[in-house]
Amino acid sequence: MNTLSKKAALALSALTFLVIGSLIVFAPELLFSSNGITLNPSAAMMSEVRSPGVLILLACFAASMGLFYRSWETIGLLASAALLLGYGAGRLVSLALDGMPPAPLVAATAVELGLGCWCAAQLLASSANPPLHA
Repeated sequence: MNTLSKKAALALSALTFLVIGSLIVFAPELLFSSNGITLNPSAAMMSEVRSPGVLILLACFAASMGLFYRSWETIGLLASAALLLGYGAGRLVSLALDGMPPAPLVAATAVELGLGCWCAAQLLASSANPPLHA
């Protein structure tokens, strides 16, 4: 697979992670209320809510670095694939155990699984066809 496809996957991952991670860290009430979830504003609850947001922002950093530095491409694709497929799989488990979530969360599942598979495919294609060195 070509470099343009890798860069597109990394760019979409980075943008997704930047938006979602920032909302979780800095405006969690806004994000969660859009899905009908009311957060308890206690320090313990907000700590649990914001912490994954920082992890998502770290994945944004890795994906962004992969856009600009060839040596970071694999790290960025791996972080993106792992985070996206992990979230998507978690939502599928919740679907089986808890039932159908609101439509925005169903859409999020599709995006996470689709983009995660794209990143994983880029990663696998890169390892199957390593670049030739002179």
